[in-house]
Amino acid sequence: MDKRTKLRLFLIFLLIGFIISPAFADETTINLDANTPYVDIPIEATEPTTITIQTITGTPQNNPGFVDSWIELWQDTIRIAQDDDSAYTPTNILASIITRPIETGLYFIRATSFAAAVNNYNIRPNGTYILTWSGVTTIPTPTPTPTESITPTPEPTPTELTPTPTPTPEPTPLPTQETVTDNSNNEETFVEVIPETLPTLEPTPTLELEPEIVEQISEQETLETPVIEPELSVEEIQEQIQEQIDLEYIAENTIELELPTALADIPGIAQVFAATEAILNVGSDMTEEQREESQSVVVGAIVVTQIASMASAASVQASSKRNQSKRTRNK
Repeated sequence: MDKRTKLRLFLIFLLIGFIISPAFADETTINLDANTPYVDIPIEATEPTTITIQTITGTPQNNPGFVDSWIELWQDTIRIAQDDDSAYTPTNILASIITRPIETGLYFIRATSFAAAVNNYNIRPNGTYILTWSGVTTIPTPTPTPTESITPTPEPTPTELTPTPTPTPEPTPLPTQETVTDNSNNEETFVEVIPETLPTLEPTPTLELEPEIVEQISEQETLETPVIEPELSVEEIQEQIQEQIDLEYIAENTIELELPTALADIPGIAQVFAATEAILNVGSDMTEEQREESQSVVVGAIVVTQIASMASAASVQASSKRNQSKRTRNK
């Protein structure tokens, strides 16, 4: 096999390799500081492939912004892989690398520092390193387009009365002269026509009236508390009826004396009539039951008084008889 054939085969294999590979290697510089503790790069695997992620940190002598790199591979909220110093070399100190097969889908690479990753991003060192990846397609990050701020046109408030202009009709121009042909003389005569001036219509303003707001005042209803009279028992009702009957009885049995007009001038006659009326009305303020009870008491007292009087009279009579019999014996 000559050299020309070998060169052709090499070029064919190289071309096939580029065609089969889903993506070329990409590279970017990672800049970390207090405001940027990590950088996320979205990627896509269009078919099952092997991804390789690697950092180039250099040394503190040739990289003034040297920092210990830390890389992670994520799919949605799941961290698939992470690495700190697996790519370490004397000229590439504390470098990182991840190589693993992945399925078709969307992923993202997170590039950060060792100090930030192990301290939950509470420590954020400043530094730079180079990040490379291959085997996948990088999804470009869309650049946000500035949106124009539209200032809304203020609408008139309902309280403003804006007249609506009415378009003014334009007057129709009339011909100043008309050509008339006389058939008899075959001469043209001109008839002068006076143009009429149409009146100009002024726009009538249209007023937008606000709707009248009628305030409805509802009178507050006052609720009167009903007075509930206590219920009376049968005994209380009977007592009230009896009191009414007693009052009527007392009024019927009370005697009122009228002073005659002829005797009104006698001195002391009014007092005499008043005393007489009081005597006559003794016991009139008693009910019938009280009066019967009082009569029984008075009758008893009278009987007792009469018995006592009779006993006293009998005693006196007996004493008189004894005295008389003594006088007789003494004679």
